[in-house]
Amino acid sequence: MKVLITGGSGLVGQEISDKLYSRGDEVRWLSRKEDLNARYKRYKWDIQNDFIDDKALEDIDAVIHLAGKSVGDGRWTDTAKKEILESRTKSTHLLMDKINSMENPPKTVVCASAIGFYGDQKDKTCDENSAVGNDFLADVVNQWETEQQKLQRSRLVQLRIGVVLTEKGGALPKMMMPIKFGVGSPIGDGQQWISWISLRDLSNLFIYSIDNTEVQGIINAVAPNPVTNEQLTKAIGTKLNRPVFLPNVPGFVLKTILGESASLVLSSTKVVSAKEVGYKYVDQIIDDALKEPEKCC
Repeated sequence: MKVLITGGSGLVGQEISDKLYSRGDEVRWLSRKEDLNARYKRYKWDIQNDFIDDKALEDIDAVIHLAGKSVGDGRWTDTAKKEILESRTKSTHLLMDKINSMENPPKTVVCASAIGFYGDQKDKTCDENSAVGNDFLADVVNQWETEQQKLQRSRLVQLRIGVVLTEKGGALPKMMMPIKFGVGSPIGDGQQWISWISLRDLSNLFIYSIDNTEVQGIINAVAPNPVTNEQLTKAIGTKLNRPVFLPNVPGFVLKTILGESASLVLSSTKVVSAKEVGYKYVDQIIDDALKEPEKCC
């Protein structure tokens, strides 16, 4: 197949690209700078000026849309909030509008979304039928998905992604670092739920969504067994053979340092997938994800 990816140079995009390439698919990226000599040809798009190189979409079978500014880069100032929202809504609007105008659109579009849609739900379990939350991230994800759902010409899959666990980057190395030095501890009361997914399962699920035409709509991309912050911290300590015995990091300290973005680690979102799509998770319990997360299946 020929697959076009936005956000291809990121952690998830690179993993998907490598897996598609290894099985013989042609992979293209949309990028701010054109590079047709790269392993994955990069075609230019300019979100602010509503431009996508038409050649990027020629004969494309599927599109994977991952682009969006990281929500974990520092405090959520008004400027940062605007960038987080518009990096998702503007890029999605441009891409969907382009696909809708095509004479021969791709058969499938798989879009990244996030379980931030549900907001802070304490101990309540959420599935694909649960209502949107009422905080900043919930509003961002809701607007993001609304733009995705303007797609008219292709099968649409929307993956609401949990916390991605891999030693290659993202949240896990940041959590491992203090534990490696013997100063790791749970955050807040430690009872907030973390709905996670390993990088290999997430990349597999994107590809599975392309390959299987019965997969459609919103799917919670989370492993079947969420854990609390305390359980995850202790599991990392066991993996690293380091004790986790210090007092918990008080929530108010994080709020003082990080402001509103402290909700990323203090909010509790217990999410399961009620939608049976036939995908079998490789990493079903947290020890699976922490065993050898850098190795792909």
